[in-house]
Amino acid sequence: METIKEYVKLMRLPNLLLVVSIQLLMYHCVLVPVLAQYSLEPCMPVSDFYLLLLSLFFIAAGGYVVNDYFDMKIDEINLPLSHVVGKTLTKKQTMLFYQILSGIGMALGILLCVKTMSFTNFFVYVMFLGLLWFYSSSYKRQFVLGNLIVAFLMGMVPFFLALFELRYMTLMYEPSEDVNFIAHLILNWLGAFSVLAFMWTFIYEVVKDFDTEKGDRELECHTFAVVLGFEKAKILVYCCLAVALAVCSYFVFCLYPLDDSLSWRYFLCAIVVTSGYFVYSLKKATTRMDFRFSANLAKMILILSMAFSVIVYYES
Repeated sequence: METIKEYVKLMRLPNLLLVVSIQLLMYHCVLVPVLAQYSLEPCMPVSDFYLLLLSLFFIAAGGYVVNDYFDMKIDEINLPLSHVVGKTLTKKQTMLFYQILSGIGMALGILLCVKTMSFTNFFVYVMFLGLLWFYSSSYKRQFVLGNLIVAFLMGMVPFFLALFELRYMTLMYEPSEDVNFIAHLILNWLGAFSVLAFMWTFIYEVVKDFDTEKGDRELECHTFAVVLGFEKAKILVYCCLAVALAVCSYFVFCLYPLDDSLSWRYFLCAIVVTSGYFVYSLKKATTRMDFRFSANLAKMILILSMAFSVIVYYES
């Protein structure tokens, strides 16, 4: 039983639940209601959507496992009491677990790609899996690149749904202006949430690295905290936050203005207020616990941004 708990711990279920929740929100609160405005339903069968959901779940779980596999020495420094690999599970057991999870995820993804006859989507799956591996093995130790890769992968979570929905549309309908209009509509909406997921995840990843600065420095990981120092890295975060809020406001007020005032009230009261508290907490942060709290606030803003899809559902 204890061994099972350690395997589950490696998968980081809270983060996986976030990935699953984003996909569910994108499908039920964005794709379905936006198409319903035009008396349409998603071309992608519900069963295939859940197949997509499971494939991403297992691939992401494998990504967390292999990340801990390569982070064993760093975790011995940063997490001496709670790390798993090399303590309660051997590296061989961890690698086997990664292979099983990733194998299941890829098998489900290949099944979807075969059903839709899409080599392009198969390539995206391979890229997703490859980036998770190379990020954990080397890219995360390079300046900027590791943070960008994680942010890109999170941004791909909503976009995966768009890719497969558009593929099903191609199989179901003949090309026409109406089909092109709906395709652009889907890309615009899901693409907007992908951009938000990318930006907030990037901010979260930069702040999260503040907490692990000691181990990263010793193992020569070139994070922003290590290369720039805490104060300059904080300034970078504030700049990224300003850009993220500007893009959010552009989506809410200009690109996709909804009929009711609930959308901008949600933006101001939930996202802007939380962002202000995040800036305050990061500015006064000096200890690992402080940085961890600020990182959790950044993740909360990501969740609030994705939860904006609920507003879309009720106002569409």
